[in-house]
Parts: sequence; structure tokens; C-alpha cells
Amino acid sequence: MKNIGKSIAIVMAVVFASCTKYGYIDGGTANGIHDCTMWEYFQTDSYNWDSTIIMIEHAGLKSLFDGTGEHKQITFFGLTSPSIRRYLLENGYDRVTDIPEGKCKDILQKLVVPRRLILKNIPFGNRVNRGGAEFTEYDGMTCPALRGELFLWTFRQTYEGVQQAGAVVLNLASRNVQGARNEVIASSDIQTTTGVVHSLNYDFKFRNF
Repeated sequence: MKNIGKSIAIVMAVVFASCTKYGYIDGGTANGIHDCTMWEYFQTDSYNWDSTIIMIEHAGLKSLFDGTGEHKQITFFGLTSPSIRRYLLENGYDRVTDIPEGKCKDILQKLVVPRRLILKNIPFGNRVNRGGAEFTEYDGMTCPALRGELFLWTFRQTYEGVQQAGAVVLNLASRNVQGARNEVIASSDIQTTTGVVHSLNYDFKFRNF
């Protein structure tokens, strides 16, 4: 039994060394390169991704994230488990699998770009509310998702009172919904062998996409 326990411990150590645990930073940037698929990466952080994993499987989209499907490299604007759990509460669902399969597929595909995009690929820009549901987009980039279209932009934060001296922050907005709010990426450039994850803030709401 001691030998079995020791073997399991060694295997687990190897797995977690090759696919580092994701440290969620609310409002910050977590850069990391992980020598595993995006699907394997999700397994390393149950708090942030356990409900996401269930949603992906329920939608029949696992091959999109494990690299066995049509798209070998993707960018996923990561919908986290806390956001999914809030959606369940707001809509009277008990389990992720209670959400209609089509709804799960729809929201996930709207958050996947079928190519690899890291922070430095996305230009500086802005999206300014002009009142009501009217927004004006400046610079940035328009990017087709698997379903619909996204507007992406970055900006450099203020640091210790000095403008343009802080971290570069990634933002996105859906172009599928009129008046959709701006979404802030909490952790960016999480790189795996099958693509890049940019994790959305916990306050992400489905209705904005």
C-alpha cells in the first residue's frame, strides 16, 4: 500500500508540475505557459473551471478545447464557474446540465475565436458609452468568434498616479447585443498547447452576449 501511495503521489506531482495551477487574479494579469492542452489545464483548478468543464461537455464541445476537433488553436474568453453558478441561481436551475444544451453551446461559441490571440496581438483602443445603448469604438480590433463577433481592445492602466505606466489590460464587448457592456479580462495570456485562455471577471453575465 505504501508503494501504491508513493506512486500516486509521484504521478500527481508530475501532472501538476507540467500544468501549473491557475492563480486567479481579480482585475490583474496572470501570464503563464502550460505544457498541456486547454482541457487538461481546466482540470487543475476546480474552483474556477469545474462548472465550465461540465458546460463544455453538456454542449458537446470538448473536442474544441482538447485539440481533437476542427480548430487546433483557439482563444477562449474564459467563462468561469462562479459566473455559471450565478446564472443557475438567477434562472432557477439546480445543475449546469439543467441549462438547455443549445444555450450552453451558444454562449461558449460566442466566447471562442478560432485562432491564437495573445495580449500583444490586440491593439490599444476604447469603447465609450454615448448614453443609453449607444457605444463608440476606437481603434482596437473586430474579431469573428465561432458565433457572432467581438470587439477587443487593450489599454494601459495608471500606476502610482502616472498615466500609461501600469499594466496592460484586455477588454472585450459583444457586437451581437445592442448596448452590451464592456467586459474586463481578469487574467490574460494563459497559454496552453491548444490555445490561449483570457479569463473573464466573476461578474460576467450571459445576457451581455
